[in-house]
Amino acid sequence: MQTLDQSKSYYRRITVLDVMTLVMIIGFLFFAKGYLLSLLLIVIYPFCHSKVMVSSVLDKNTRLWVRNMDWNYYRKIHGIKFFMQYKPQESAIPIKHVN
Repeated sequence: MQTLDQSKSYYRRITVLDVMTLVMIIGFLFFAKGYLLSLLLIVIYPFCHSKVMVSSVLDKNTRLWVRNMDWNYYRKIHGIKFFMQYKPQESAIPIKHVN
């Protein structure tokens, strides 16, 4: 298992599982009461990951699998919002001190 260097900037990569889940969410909307399954997937999916794929902003070809809890801690330290985690930040992210 690889760890994140806190002095580098990372962003989360979209995986095949992310794409397939999105297709399933949209597909369920076409069925009767499928919106319930879609809503269930939307609520449960973010908590189902044990590992996530991230890349360094400087080296986008290198992909690292890290634990989800390590990625969430990295996001918290660097102030990366949930919906901004997939977007590579162009500049270095300053480290925020968490009490």
